[in-house]
Amino acid sequence: MNTMKEDKLEQFVKDNAEGFNSFEPPVMAWDAIEKALPVAKQVPVRKIWPYAWKAAAAVLIFASAWLLNDYTDSKQQTGSSEPYSTVASSPQLSELSDAEAYYTTQISSKQAELAQYARQHPEVIEDLKKEFTEMDKSKAELKKDLAESNADEKVIEAIILSYRVKLEILDQMLTELRKTKDGNPKQKPVETSL
Repeated sequence: MNTMKEDKLEQFVKDNAEGFNSFEPPVMAWDAIEKALPVAKQVPVRKIWPYAWKAAAAVLIFASAWLLNDYTDSKQQTGSSEPYSTVASSPQLSELSDAEAYYTTQISSKQAELAQYARQHPEVIEDLKKEFTEMDKSKAELKKDLAESNADEKVIEAIILSYRVKLEILDQMLTELRKTKDGNPKQKPVETSL
């Protein structure tokens, strides 16, 4: 009996197929459907070039500071052999090497950040360069002492301390320059001498 109903329905659909296909939905139905859909937000298009230039400038400053630091360190070490090459297997020297790598990276980063303030405060930057030159001379003497003292732990600690002091000076200078930039020019920059 079910097959008979299906056959009649199937026969009816076949007979009236053209009639079914001739109907089209009214135009107003599509308008109602479009109104019911959520509206897509238009995202404002931001130009990337201003940000790209700023990022490129920051990378250039960082790379310049890094290269300048490497150049000044290598220039100071010319004429003398590598100070720790005689006792390369010492764990204290590997610790010193790791500390130097860390502090050199941190100092370069801070110097790159400080370079942004160079236009507004060139006198501070010049004083800082002079101070660091003196500190680098002292560090070079400590490295000579290290080579002569056969990796004395006190000399290694003094070298690491010189890096820490240099980093602390940079942090203090950046803090003071940020305060003056943020509208607090009443405070004088901190001058530190060693």
